[in-house]
Amino acid sequence: MGTMMEVAQLESRLNVEDYKKLQGLFLDSSGASRSLSRDEFVDRACSSVGRGSREEYGLLFDCVAVTEGQRGLILDSDAVRERGRVAWTGLCAFLTLELSEKLKSSGTGPAPRWKPPRSLACPHRDPVRKVLYLQSSAQYLTVSQGGSLGLRDEDMSLVHTRRLQNSTVTAKDLWVTDMVLLHNVQKIAVSFTSKELCFYDLLSKQDFSCKYKLQGLKFTPWCLDYWADPSLPDQAVLTIGDTGGQVTVLCFNSAQISLFERLVPRTDSDPADVVLWEDLVKGKHCSCYIMSHQAHEPAWVRRVRYLPSLEAFASCSTGPQSSMVISWREKDSRRLRVSSFSTQRGVLDMDHHRELNVIATAGVDHAVLLWNPYASSRPLCVLSAHAGPVAAVRFVQTKQQLLSFSKDKVLCVWDVCNRRCEHRLTGVFPDARDDAHTLLFLHEERRRVLLSFNSLLLLLETTEEEKTISSHPHPATCVLYNSLFRQVVSSDSASSVICWLADTGQKVKQFRRCHGNAGISTMALDGTQTRLFTAGSDGEVKVWDFNGRCLHTMNAGLGRAVAITQVLLLKRSILVMGWDRILTVFHLHSFSQPSVEPSEWSGGAQHRGHVLCAAFQPPQTLATGSDDGEIIVWNNSTEKALRRLRLHAEHDCTKPQGNYLGFQSSSTDTDESESRHAVTRLLFIPGRTSVAAAAALLYCP
Repeated sequence: MGTMMEVAQLESRLNVEDYKKLQGLFLDSSGASRSLSRDEFVDRACSSVGRGSREEYGLLFDCVAVTEGQRGLILDSDAVRERGRVAWTGLCAFLTLELSEKLKSSGTGPAPRWKPPRSLACPHRDPVRKVLYLQSSAQYLTVSQGGSLGLRDEDMSLVHTRRLQNSTVTAKDLWVTDMVLLHNVQKIAVSFTSKELCFYDLLSKQDFSCKYKLQGLKFTPWCLDYWADPSLPDQAVLTIGDTGGQVTVLCFNSAQISLFERLVPRTDSDPADVVLWEDLVKGKHCSCYIMSHQAHEPAWVRRVRYLPSLEAFASCSTGPQSSMVISWREKDSRRLRVSSFSTQRGVLDMDHHRELNVIATAGVDHAVLLWNPYASSRPLCVLSAHAGPVAAVRFVQTKQQLLSFSKDKVLCVWDVCNRRCEHRLTGVFPDARDDAHTLLFLHEERRRVLLSFNSLLLLLETTEEEKTISSHPHPATCVLYNSLFRQVVSSDSASSVICWLADTGQKVKQFRRCHGNAGISTMALDGTQTRLFTAGSDGEVKVWDFNGRCLHTMNAGLGRAVAITQVLLLKRSILVMGWDRILTVFHLHSFSQPSVEPSEWSGGAQHRGHVLCAAFQPPQTLATGSDDGEIIVWNNSTEKALRRLRLHAEHDCTKPQGNYLGFQSSSTDTDESESRHAVTRLLFIPGRTSVAAAAALLYCP
């Protein structure tokens, strides 16, 4: 168990770039796969990746080798693992299947309880091509193959219909293939079989007026995807998959100012700016640039997705040799590095789970496959429950669940953790031909699923779950806010630290087993907010960077398991308290080694109870509070006690009297029975004297 914990800590410190470096270790000079011995793996991992010791990489190798031996796996047909050697696919399988505590950290919950399905009035006479949710107006937008738009409110009532205008083709020849929302610029982009993309303004006085026309594409654009950087909304990516097997990426660098530049004059008959594809290819538009690959040729690209957590583009097709392709953005380059994934008969749809970093594909051969993005030789597992081609797959991102829908009208809900079908829904869908165009739209926030069967729309909703949603699987012990990264940092009794985006609540990072089996009692951030201090019940305080690397271990308990209640960071020292009458101090000049021992607090034991908390006011005033209700004010520079503050025994702490809020000021000790209330937190109030501020914040439980 201890070995697995150490390997898990190493795994949690590695990022996407580190995994790319690890993958490169298993390729020879010609790019062919190879296996590595233990010594080869340890030497190359330490020199190429870093972030870990030789011992940690050795343990990782041993765990992979033992796991493969137990399972009897041969994961790479091109490079069969010799005895004592490991291949890249074996390492991927181990990291995904054995170390995936995040699969177990939050259960999938019970199978969904469906409300009776509702058929929705639809203005379209031809197949529905796309459903979007407009967050800004809380409305749903649908578009049909013939260019009809339908706007619905949150109750799914139809409130507005509109027909898209495109002067390039006649109304009878208009054929929409896909639509995406450009949420950061309040536009929609619609692709047509006329080999063009039109960008319509959602905020214009004239409903959905066309602002840009991107014309002259080599092939018909068949599927679209759009992503904008949440922190830099000018940076955005529009991905296009076409009928020629090509995936093209438009990278915008000033999206909120202008998507394209006006190189072609407008005409009176068409007020939209015309953008020629040839001009984009030649780089004439400074506001964007193009990257592309043709790995799917000659098959049509069925779906495209940009995966921001991987900085990669995923696409799928019905071509067996290029069923799924992941193209990786190379740093400081406009080139794409392509990895191809093969299946028997190709793929119709795909989706990516951000937290698990797993891709699901919907197979023409009736199978749902789960893939590790870094291992293209074979899938992680096969999910079998469908008797027809799988038309669509969608992950429930807040759970470890997957929805899949097949052309024989069966909806399956999968428990990804246990790889089993938790629920199978059939017999409620409208009669439609097997070749009907099917669309699956999941609105996770409202627990809604929209399914289209040509022009028919069916709404499925689940009942609200009556249970408390937990951020941690174990009791939370401390919460901090990091204003530098705009993240909330929380810890729990199982020694885990989790970082959450403050704006969205999304989990972005987790450090497990920070203090082994010892829980974390409190945390602190340094002044730069780039270092995190965690205090464990094992008596140690550890210093971490936000990549999960432990920089120093402070031996506060001198080898004993002690209860640490606060870590206070000062300019030249760090104070730790909670279990003793004396402050434990670490001077920063002693942090030259990974292990740090405490120095002596020259002020000695002035408290008669355990010191529980402290507060500091520049330039040198320190206040400490103990479990017997006493507050002592110190000169931090000299470490000498200046004054004691103690609650009068005859006063009720809920009814402060006099100028000192029920305190007496004294330089001599008084009877211990005079103070019976623990001081658990201290804070200096701006604008008040240090003594009054400390006295005002005695906590009376």
